[in-house]
Amino acid sequence: MKKNIPGIEFKKTRRILDDKKNDIMLYGGVFIGILLLISGILHLNAPVKKVADNVIFGEQAIMATFLMILGILVIVAALKEKIISKTPLANIYTEIKAVENEKDKKDKKNKH
Repeated sequence: MKKNIPGIEFKKTRRILDDKKNDIMLYGGVFIGILLLISGILHLNAPVKKVADNVIFGEQAIMATFLMILGILVIVAALKEKIISKTPLANIYTEIKAVENEKDKKDKKNKH
């Protein structure tokens, strides 16, 4: 009869999450960005109360614009690697990423 050791299952789960970290961040960022865009559009189309229409509409418009811009920025941040790979800066980005990975590996070796 096998005994279940919780630490081993946690290590397996953590390893899976580390392998899929980029995909999780990509899809999560795009999902959150789309939610922000949709909430901005819905906030813009919300009915305005009759008391001080211009002031309330201005506040709603600013909030809706902020949510939409924030949504676009989150989507761009999530898709940054795909966007950069299509530009002439792709070589520079990959070289910098490689140097950062080497530096991280050296730091991990020094800590242990």
